[in-house]
Amino acid sequence: MEQLAQLYEDHHRGTSRAQRAANRLTLALARPAALIGIVGALIGWTAGNVVAPRIGAAALEEFPFPDLGFLVTVAALLVALLILTTQRHEDELAEKRARLTLQIAALSEKKIAKLIELVEEQRRDNPLLPERIDHVAAEMAKPVDASNELAPR
Repeated sequence: MEQLAQLYEDHHRGTSRAQRAANRLTLALARPAALIGIVGALIGWTAGNVVAPRIGAAALEEFPFPDLGFLVTVAALLVALLILTTQRHEDELAEKRARLTLQIAALSEKKIAKLIELVEEQRRDNPLLPERIDHVAAEMAKPVDASNELAPR
């Protein structure tokens, strides 16, 4: 657990200010309030431009609202870039976490194989136990060959 906590701490400490800002902005945009705000702004812009000429005011733009379309397109591009940046940052953490998990699993496998080997050795050395060969225990005492286990079958 300490290694995992250290992994997260190192990842957070190694994050640049720009990346932290991108993460915060992506998090803010992922909230329902952001959706409500954006939809409200779009409705307000559209309604304001439709109603303004009817009450004698000047509309900011005429239907089909090309400026609004441009702003929405630019905003969509920026949001896509924010999402990609944040995802890349999270993928780095996931890759580090996967490597740590693999290292822990390999260490655990070595320890378990050693324990099985020691138990079998103790069983062989104990005169009170009958002498027998345990093929399953002998097989379990061998470390796993990862290249063999990962090969397609």
